[in-house]
Formats: sequence, C-alpha cells, structure tokens
Amino acid sequence: MSHCPPMTFSGITAQTYQELLVKAQAQGLELNGPSGSTEYQGMEFTWSYDEAAESLTIQCTNKPMLIPCGMIESRIRGVIG
Repeated sequence: MSHCPPMTFSGITAQTYQELLVKAQAQGLELNGPSGSTEYQGMEFTWSYDEAAESLTIQCTNKPMLIPCGMIESRIRGVIG
C-alpha cells in the first residue's frame, strides 16, 4: 500500500463544500464535518476544509500499489468539478 500527495482546492465556499459533501455521499463516501478520514473501495482518504480560507485539502493516504495516483486525482477532480 502507498499514498498520494495531498490535493488542495481553493475558492470552495461553505455552500460549495456542502454541495460537495452531498455529491461524495451519493457516490458512497462517508464524509461528515469539516475534516476527517474515510475508506472507499479499499482506499483510505483524509480531508480538511477551512471555511475562512475557502480551501479544501484531500489526500489518499492508503491505496493499492497497482492504482496510480493520477487515476485517483482525476476521479477527485471530476467530483469537485
């Protein structure tokens, strides 16, 4: 197992963050609150949202070696849009 570098997104308003939580939950991710960790399809993720800075950081902290970080990052960017 290995990890990917953190991804930081700026310009994420409180309303946008709430919309992202709904999107993520619709895809089976258990995200609640401004920060935490979750498991999804055998991978582990952490996230941290800073409302004052309008910044969201997401990191895959544990993944199978055969899944490239680029694939994970692409999927995350697709959700955040």
